[in-house]
Amino acid sequence: MLSPKFVLLSSALFLAGLPPAVSAENLDDAWRAALSANHRLAAQSESTAAAERQLDSARATRLPTLSIDASYYALDNAPSVRNSMSSVGLPLPGSVTLPIADDHGWVGQAGITQPLYTSGKISNGIRAAEAGLDAARADEGRERLDVKLSVAEAYLDVLRADAAQEVARQYVDSLEHHRRDVQALLDKGLVARADLLQVDVALADARQRRIQADNRVSLSRAAYNRLLDRPLQQPVSLQDMDLPRPQRSLLEWQRDAALKRDELQQLDATRRALTAQAKSQRGDAGPQVGLFAKHLYVQNPYLVNEHINAVGVAVSWTLFDGGLVRNRAAASERQAARAADLKADAESAIALQVQQAWSLEIEADARRGVAQSGVALADESLAIQRDRYANGLATQSDVLDAQARRADARRNLLNARYDHTLAVLRLNRAAGQL
Repeated sequence: MLSPKFVLLSSALFLAGLPPAVSAENLDDAWRAALSANHRLAAQSESTAAAERQLDSARATRLPTLSIDASYYALDNAPSVRNSMSSVGLPLPGSVTLPIADDHGWVGQAGITQPLYTSGKISNGIRAAEAGLDAARADEGRERLDVKLSVAEAYLDVLRADAAQEVARQYVDSLEHHRRDVQALLDKGLVARADLLQVDVALADARQRRIQADNRVSLSRAAYNRLLDRPLQQPVSLQDMDLPRPQRSLLEWQRDAALKRDELQQLDATRRALTAQAKSQRGDAGPQVGLFAKHLYVQNPYLVNEHINAVGVAVSWTLFDGGLVRNRAAASERQAARAADLKADAESAIALQVQQAWSLEIEADARRGVAQSGVALADESLAIQRDRYANGLATQSDVLDAQARRADARRNLLNARYDHTLAVLRLNRAAGQL
């Protein structure tokens, strides 16, 4: 007889040789992995970053600008002027030609300009960029929730496929066990061979269903891995989940949706951005006032001072442009009105979406309760039919039908259970708080 110490040592060595157990992943783990690797969300983040740069660009328009220009010129003739002799103080007939510049040289200038008043063009441009950034962030938030819901659906698809695979396996095992019982009765001459053939037909069909269930497991895991940016064939181990019923009224869910849905915030921000953009465009038609300081250098030996400094205030006002600015601003205002109409429509559509999700959650919970009762009844019915068949009181078809009904009842239970969990998640998504 082996000593206890030897048994413990052998067990330890055996367990040490096994590969480490893979910890099951929960939905929060899946969300974190997906949000850090999802390409759609990364693309939306780039759009938000672009909106941030556009806001920086709009704010930069109110800052002073420094510019430097330089050019070299070459002329076919040196510039000159012609004056009469009398104009230069000589009492002689005729004229004299005097050069005023070389036929080549350098011209350069450096200047600083600071806008003082732009008729609201700059301030409204900044407001438009700020609202545009709000719209981009809301759109990114919407994409984030969409990614989380897609991952949750794929997560539950894996759990559903695994559970269906187990039901299919149990159905095959049950039929194989029943076949052995029928074979034993046939060997004793208590049943006809047709009974065994009926079992074989049902068993072949059950094995096909198990193959299909195995395939669904493989495909669901590949789809799950894709959302998490993993190799499609990577092993998947997930924790089971069963969410409880939320204890909130429909009005509470709809109120949350009206406040939190990113789609509504995105449309409102778009409206504000277009409204500010229209005001900024109208500012182009108003007076533009700016302060400037310049230094000018002209390479000209005939000038007393080649360096010239200037400081002043510049005013520009386009009095007529053929309606260019007015129509451009009007187009932006129309687009803002469109965004407002879309938001009003989205509010009612989201309220309906919340109500639908709320109703589906109630339906799924009711189905789950009925399915649980159905499984208990199917188990009891199968046990009765097996006993009746063993005593010659039931036919083979009665037993096979009872086994099929039990498998269907278990599939109905797992579908109702995961449908309810998915309904709770979709209800949270509809309220903008997944």
